[in-house]
Amino acid sequence: MKKYNIKNLKYSGLFFVMLLLTMVSFVGCARLDEEPEKTILSTDILNSEETLEAAVAGMYRRLQQSVMWTAYFTASFGGDDITTHSASNKLGFREADWRRQTTTSERILDNGGGAYGASYEVIRIANSIIENKDNIVNGKQDNIDRLIGGEAHFMRAFSYLHLTRTFGEVPIVNLTSKVEDLTKASVLEIFELMEEDLILAESLLPDVYPNISMVGARPSKGTVKAYLAKVYMHWAGYPIKDNSKYAMAATKAKEVIDNEGTYGFELATNFRELWTVANRFNQKESVFAMVFCTTCGAGYSNRTTGRLGTPPIAGGWNETFGEITFYENMQANAIANGTTQRFADTYSDDILPRGQRPNAADWRNFSDEPHPIFRKIVGGDYAETINSTANDINRYFMRYAEVLLTFAEASARAGNSSSEAWEALNRVRRRAGATEDITSGDLVDLAFEERGWELAGEYERWYDLVRTERVVEFFEKRSPLERVDVVNNLKPSTTGDYLYFSPLPQVEIDLAPSLDN
Repeated sequence: MKKYNIKNLKYSGLFFVMLLLTMVSFVGCARLDEEPEKTILSTDILNSEETLEAAVAGMYRRLQQSVMWTAYFTASFGGDDITTHSASNKLGFREADWRRQTTTSERILDNGGGAYGASYEVIRIANSIIENKDNIVNGKQDNIDRLIGGEAHFMRAFSYLHLTRTFGEVPIVNLTSKVEDLTKASVLEIFELMEEDLILAESLLPDVYPNISMVGARPSKGTVKAYLAKVYMHWAGYPIKDNSKYAMAATKAKEVIDNEGTYGFELATNFRELWTVANRFNQKESVFAMVFCTTCGAGYSNRTTGRLGTPPIAGGWNETFGEITFYENMQANAIANGTTQRFADTYSDDILPRGQRPNAADWRNFSDEPHPIFRKIVGGDYAETINSTANDINRYFMRYAEVLLTFAEASARAGNSSSEAWEALNRVRRRAGATEDITSGDLVDLAFEERGWELAGEYERWYDLVRTERVVEFFEKRSPLERVDVVNNLKPSTTGDYLYFSPLPQVEIDLAPSLDN
């Protein structure tokens, strides 16, 4: 059985790794002779800017190997925006959809593609890089600071954020962590570590990352500020509920907005093109994203998109669909507010089932079971992905629209519904097609609602429902047509007793019984 985060990570002269010393930009498909995430990085090897760059590229490569699979986002199926098939081989996603996961649920570990093991492998590489900082003797100090203080610390915080939002209390590990010593850290301790990492990264990363093909493909100072805003937003919500962090979230988001030109961020003029292959390098809306490269080999492609978002009638794999109530509510909101273009760019009505073009409502009559189709999943240009289960559609971890909506919501929750906060909300609405601005009402609810429509299908909604403790409220609105798990006769709870956090994988508990508490 593969052990992930919980190896004894002490350095030894017996360990070595061969690193690629001449490499292209990661965005253009960086390669390593061996993957550094699979081996302990020894002090006599990780000693120069060149080997450090290769190790950092390996850290991103490990993340890429994870996020190319839907298993990394399994918990997000709990959101009211996405669902899966009720009876195909998607049991792990179905259990997450109704929040009925167990320690042995499918997709929680999932051979390194799941959130737990994969995140700790990224953390392990980051720890190796950070603890070797005094051994790097050759290279430019600014570059070394960017790679270690900036990127390694950012990626460690990024991975802990995904872990704690998914599992709640998890271990904080370092290079000397041993199986028998692992204990869960409190969520507060994890947030404090993330804050520390991000503040350091903010001070050492440049305004614009040098020599990359797309804004956000590697983190900049603006990226880190945006993630600090995200961390504070969740810190203010469930389970810590420190309301003072809302003002801090608004402050950091405002710093990004005030300097959007410096960091190179802007809203895309064509929303649909964000999810096309042809335009993947032209997106300045990306705050942090993963760029894929199918021509680099099978292990470098995005395998969460294309046919994975369609039913068998369209040659699909039944993996990721839209939920009916959310779809209907978004459609009604779009008609009322003039944002029908964003709705059309979010959902697809032009899937081609075996040569027949269905009308807009045809998903209701699919012979298998009715589910709306996400254009974000099948691809903004379906012709690029019609026969694809592996393609180069970007994976956005954060878009600039989210920064604007974070500022609007956090400002309102902090008691400061300023004209600037309203303008941030309206910028997103205008891009969506709204012809009239709104400047009155409950900005908290309006920003939260807009966030749902804007980020639908991007694996973010579940975490917003958790931080605001609104899971039960929205679960009760699910359509009776949703048949999430007929295989195991699982139905939604009527008591509101939902799992806000996924359980840790049983294989990890077996190795460290102290985690079973």
